[in-house]
Amino acid sequence: MQTSAEAPLHLHASAVALGESGVLIRGPSGSGKSSLALALVEAFQRRGDFARLVGDDRLAARASNGRVVLSPHRAIAGLAEWRGIGLVEQDYEASVVLALIVELTLAEAGRTLARMPASEDFRTQFAGVRGAPLLRLPACQTERSVAAVMAFLHNVSTK
Repeated sequence: MQTSAEAPLHLHASAVALGESGVLIRGPSGSGKSSLALALVEAFQRRGDFARLVGDDRLAARASNGRVVLSPHRAIAGLAEWRGIGLVEQDYEASVVLALIVELTLAEAGRTLARMPASEDFRTQFAGVRGAPLLRLPACQTERSVAAVMAFLHNVSTK
């Protein structure tokens, strides 16, 4: 566990603040990171809950006192990429504490995501912090992924 702030880790990823939960979305280029981030913000706001983009495409993650704080890259803070449209201005949060990592995975020949993952598959080490919650989801399935993230966060908050 960290006791002091470390140098930031720079990531090619997106992040959103959903209520008090920071969600990091990572995956290969074209896997739907930006689409999922914007869809999550819209879904939470539609329910009347607080939600904002933190950063799209480039983020900084800084570990401090056993937590990870996510923030946007200064050069593109408040901008989100809409494929086919370009960069669009968005309201954004300057930082959020990481509560969940969503890893978007592309299907490889003969490999799929586990239907019933083991409990240890829901934790990972990230930015030097152990036990960060992890949810692996198929790439480019935005609607399904929004439902999965909402259910996961609800399940964690009610335990």
